[in-house]
Parts: sequence; C-alpha cells; structure tokens
Amino acid sequence: MQTILEILDKCSEYFAGKGIPDPKADAQLLLSHALGCKRLDLFLRFDEPMGEERLAAFRQMVRRRARREPLQHIIGSVEFFGITLKCDARALVPRNETETLCEIITQEIFPDSEAGIKILDLGTGSGAIALALSSHYKNSETEAVDNNPEALALAGENLEGLGGLSGRVRIYESDWLENVGGTFNLIVANPPYLSADEVASAEPEVARFDPASALISADSGLADLKKIIAASPARLCPGGILACECGLGQAEKLCPFALSSGFAESFSMPDMSRRQRFLICKI
Repeated sequence: MQTILEILDKCSEYFAGKGIPDPKADAQLLLSHALGCKRLDLFLRFDEPMGEERLAAFRQMVRRRARREPLQHIIGSVEFFGITLKCDARALVPRNETETLCEIITQEIFPDSEAGIKILDLGTGSGAIALALSSHYKNSETEAVDNNPEALALAGENLEGLGGLSGRVRIYESDWLENVGGTFNLIVANPPYLSADEVASAEPEVARFDPASALISADSGLADLKKIIAASPARLCPGGILACECGLGQAEKLCPFALSSGFAESFSMPDMSRRQRFLICKI
C-alpha cells in the first residue's frame, strides 16, 4: 500500500501538470476530505498506508479536479465569513473578495453587531452574503432575492442548514428589485460584472463551471450594476447604504452615476490587494 505522503506527492505533481494554481494545497484538501480528517492531521499521518476503498474515492475526486472542476464543488461545501455553506454548480462559488465586502460592512459601515438593521441581498446565489450578515447581526431581518430558481433552492438549503436563522431570513424570486417592497438600512449585491470576453479568458473553474448568468453583464459588465444603483434609493431608509462588489476599475466609473441617481455620497473601497473593487453609496 502507498503511504499518505507518497499519495500526496504524486497528486501534487499530477495537479501541477494540469495547471492547478495551488497543486499541493488542493491535494491536501482533497485527501483530508477523503480520509474524513482535518488538513493539519495529514502531517501526523504521513507514514500511514491508505486503504484501497478510500484511495479509489480519492482518485475519483482527483480526476474531477484535474478537469478543473472547482475544489468546493468536489468537497461540496465552502467556508465563508464564519459559516459553512453547501456549494455546487447552481450558484457562484463564494470567493475571498466577497468576504472582504462582508468585512467592510461589519467593521466599517455597521460595526454594531447588535444593530437591528434590515438587509436586502440582491442576486443572493448560494445565500452567502445574506446568511453571513444575518449570522453576524443577531437582531437583523434579511431578504435575499435572485432570479434563478436553482440558486434560490441552494440558498434555501443553506438557510435550512444554519437552523437558527430561518425566522429572520426570507428568500424569494425577484429580478433585482422588481418584486421587492419596503425599505432597508443596507442593500448589498455581488452582481454579474464581467464581459463575455472576460469570462471566456478566465480560469476554467470560472469559465466552465460558474453559471454564466451570474458572471456576464452587458455594457462592459456595468449594465446590472447600473440597474441596481438606479433602483436602490427608493428602497433605502434615510441614512441607508448600498454596497456592491464590482470589477476592476468599475467602482470609480460608477460613482458619478450613483450621485446622479439620487445618492448623496458615493466612493470606492479596495480589496485585500488594494485594488478598488467595492462601491459604497449613501443616501
């Protein structure tokens, strides 16, 4: 039998040959998932042989990852801003940039975790933003909308998996704000903001496995952001805030449009790489 270390080394080399961006980490994460242990536990088990049954299951996962299927789809879940979400092809894989948006909201925009705010998450997908913010703000009420029934089903499953949020989160179908009523303290969105050419040249994990409808927007990626900005002032309370994730260079372009749409203030904020990726608009 091969040892865990031998299997990891072979898998890492194989992934590197397939162009996987972080072959060693992916090999470790898949093997720990196959063994039902934590990633760090592998380092204490390097000399341990791996049984054929688990090795066969691991090989199947390796073949999927070699085809550039997202690691999160293979494992079936993703950690996002302190919660665990079910993850599959029905919605975008929640990414680090979107976690940064949640950090900006919770640390700088509404730093009081006891605040009884009303939140609207537009294009909720897997429910990542809505459920993460609802978990953080214990007294909040949240509405999460999407126009994709499959994504809404996934968001509903994630809501059910988190248990205690069910009384504070409502998930329903809407094309942006079309079916939304009432007003909110916070509207947040991670809408499509890429052009078709940008998606075509993206990593295979994105181009082949993320839903195109959640990625591509007309007008060089700006069309859906403009729809959201134009319609949001009517759904925000006095002092309310719209916070959007954008593509590179888009937030600065959208600031004047936000002011002409009825916002009193608009500005961009950077991601962890200091790239301007978020648009913040205040009523």
